[in-house]
Order: sequence, then structure tokens, then C-alpha cells
Amino acid sequence: MWHNDPGRTGANPSETILNTSNVRPGAFGKLYSLPVDGQIYAQPLYVPGLSIAGGTHNVLYVCTMNNSVYAFDADSSAPEILWHVNFGAPVPSHQDIVPQIGILSTPVIDVSLNAIFLVSETYFNNDVFSLHSLDIRTGRERVGSPVVISGSVPGLGNGSSNGTVTFNPNQNLQRPGLLELNGNIYVAFGSHADTSPYNGWIFAYNDLTFRRLLIKCISPNGYGGAVWEGGAGLAADSSGNIYFSTGNGDFNPALQDYGDSVMKLNAATGLTLTSSFTPELQAQFEETDADLGASGVIVLPGSPLLTAPMVLTASKDGHVYLLNSANLGGYNPVDQVVQELQFNFGHFGGKVYYNSVLYSWGNGDVLRILSFNGSSFTQSAAGSFAPVSNYKNTPAMSLSANGLTPNTAILWAAHSQGATDGGNYPGMLHAYDAVTGTELWNSDIVPGDSPGAWSKWTPPTVVNGKVFLATFDSGVAVYGLR
Repeated sequence: MWHNDPGRTGANPSETILNTSNVRPGAFGKLYSLPVDGQIYAQPLYVPGLSIAGGTHNVLYVCTMNNSVYAFDADSSAPEILWHVNFGAPVPSHQDIVPQIGILSTPVIDVSLNAIFLVSETYFNNDVFSLHSLDIRTGRERVGSPVVISGSVPGLGNGSSNGTVTFNPNQNLQRPGLLELNGNIYVAFGSHADTSPYNGWIFAYNDLTFRRLLIKCISPNGYGGAVWEGGAGLAADSSGNIYFSTGNGDFNPALQDYGDSVMKLNAATGLTLTSSFTPELQAQFEETDADLGASGVIVLPGSPLLTAPMVLTASKDGHVYLLNSANLGGYNPVDQVVQELQFNFGHFGGKVYYNSVLYSWGNGDVLRILSFNGSSFTQSAAGSFAPVSNYKNTPAMSLSANGLTPNTAILWAAHSQGATDGGNYPGMLHAYDAVTGTELWNSDIVPGDSPGAWSKWTPPTVVNGKVFLATFDSGVAVYGLR
């Protein structure tokens, strides 16, 4: 799934091949690219030891904006497609995403079901979102798949009619990574660049029957409250609670509207809101497009709190909030939070957390390595390189390590070298010592190692000695030891 686990930590603590000694110029670099038929926004996903195509393979799954899904042999010395399916014509470009929209979000894979779940957007005289479930061994649709995502709730909010708010696929964007939790698939929606009318939405479908079980509108009596999170997936804890942040919109708890908020929903009781946090600056966020919902939520593992874990999120204007999930803090004239940091650099997409350390990198900022003592963060180190300080060019990060073995933890970060938001600008991949922040390697050192055009906020997938990096123009760039 997006960032590896339901807590969305972004860490793979089972990487036994790559370490801080062998990831260096000359020993590590680009091996080849896996060609596909469109841009890639979804993080590539990996399944080891799968019985497929008449043999046993480690498999990489790649989804494109041309509505294609590819299963590649992850270990072949040259690109090898095990299967490929396409769901039909994607949607023509909207103002915020060009040239087309097909499979935008990161899917989720359930290996016990041999199933990958994903959402495609197609165009048949209107936009249609469909939830698909494919057999990961063959690419065939599972029985009951696909289903069209639709629904409505009572309300008087944006786009309502006769006391009902209806999900409008033409106005919504399915950006967050999918979540599977306790037999259900959760799908969240935001908007196209805050183009009214729109509302934030969450749907839940059973992973066997594909029957829609739950539907929730974030602003049933107002507007906005998009759930987009820069592509990050909805987060979940071990008790079955779901966490996410929302974007610009009305904030009025009495009317069930939660713009610029962190929300905690109980999945077992019909997505009941059990706690929330809304910054004291909510009105300012709304007015200036500072957008709390630009970055996802991380559930911190190993939290010393006995009642509930700590969770963390960040805003588009650089605020970082550490919250106690037992009581997220609500809305108060003075923020009721465990800790509040201000870096003055915008945050999009997710952060990374590993071994009581948070890795944070905002627009134009240095990589910040923050140690967690159980109740607060302090900066312990900083990386040596800062990317171009353009709007929304926040680096996308992942971490690999062999458990807690010394000298194996590497932070991987990809960012754009372009001049504006989005576009086919050259990307750059970095590897950092996760303890010291020292750069070990980057893709600009050796000619030919460049990945291609940056894939906006798509984290690298690091597993089994390889790094798989999505691009907008060159498929998936594959890096490893030479």
C-alpha cells in the first residue's frame, strides 16, 4: 500500500541488501526503465514470491494515467511484462492535472486474497469512478468487480438539491491512496483545484462482495473539506480507527462540516467521528489556501501512551502538529496539541517515521531529521542538500533498513528540478544516511542515472536491493547495485 503500512510510516525495515556502504557512486545506479503507456502518480507496489506466468516471481505492479495496470518481473535484467490490462478511455485533463486522468491514486494489495484494489476514472459522456479488484496473478477482474462509485447523503451543502448532497464525479478527484482495513476498502475524494461545487467524501466497500457499506461526506451542510493529502493514503491504527486531514472548506461542527481538520473515524461503527483537531488558524488557512489537508497523517508506532498512539500531520504553510489520538484537541483559541512546530516551508504528501525519528522536508527547506522522545520532537541532524524552492515541489520520501542494524538505514528522496508546479520537469533521486543526514548518492552524479520527469509526490519503492521510482515520461526507473 502507499508508504508500506496502515500507519503510513514510509519505512521498509526488512531491506537486507542495500546499506550505507554499498549505496555510493560507482557501486549503485540506474539499471533500466520499465516502459508504460502514461504518466504514473501511483506508488509502484511489490509482491514477493508470487506464483504467476508459469513460475515464481517477485512482481512490481504499476498503474498509469492511461488506465493501465502492469505486472512486471521485478528482478529481470530487462523489462518483462507478466500481464497488462487497460480499463478504457481516461478523462480529458482538468485544470490541475494534464493531459489525462486514469488511475491516479495508489492501489492496495491483499496477498491473502491475491487481489489488487484500485480506482480508475473513465469518460463515457461523463466522468465515472470505478473500484476494481484484479487477481494479481492474472490481471482478471474478480467476481463482482468493478463497481461504480456513487452515493448521496442528507445535507444542504455545496451542490445539494432538495436536502440531499450527491457525489459528483465531475467535480471530485480520487487522489489519496486506498486503505484496506478489517475486510473493507476505503476510498477518499477531494476536488479539482478547489473548483466549486465540491465536497470531501469517503466510501467503504467490502473486499469480497464489493458492496458499498459506508459513505461519509466531510461537509454535508457546507462546502469543501476535500480529502486529498498530496496523494498520501488514509491512515489507520491497530484498533481500527481511521485518520486523515481535510483541505479548505467550511468549519462548523454543529453542522458536521470539518474543513482544515484532522479527523478520527471509527470504522466499526459506521465511520463515526470520535475525535478531531482543527487549528486555531483555521479561518486564516481557509482564507489564504494554507490547507491543512495537503499532507497526510502518520500514526506513530511504539508510542508510549497506553490509551492511544500519537499521530502527526503538517500543513501547506509549514505547521507540523503532533496530536494524541485519544483526544486530538478539537478547536480551541489556543491549539490543544502535544507539540506544534513551524518550519515556514510548505508540506505536501507524506513524511517518513522510523525508529523514533521523523524525516521532514518542506519546499526549499533542508531535510530535517527529528528525534522523538515519546512526547516531543527535537532536531538531531539535517541533510546537506535543499531542492529548488518552488511551490509544491516537496520531495517524496521512503526509508529502507535491515531492522535496527547499524549502517543500514537509508532515506530516499525524489523531487523536481523544474521551475513550476507539476509539468514534465527532470526529477532527481537522493540517498541519505538516515542517522547523520549525509548524502550517500544522487542521480545527477553519473550521466545516465537521471530517472526522467518527476512524478509528483510519488514515493520511491525500496525493496530487495532495488529502488523503483515512478516518472511522468519514462515509466519506472529501476535502481540497484551494479
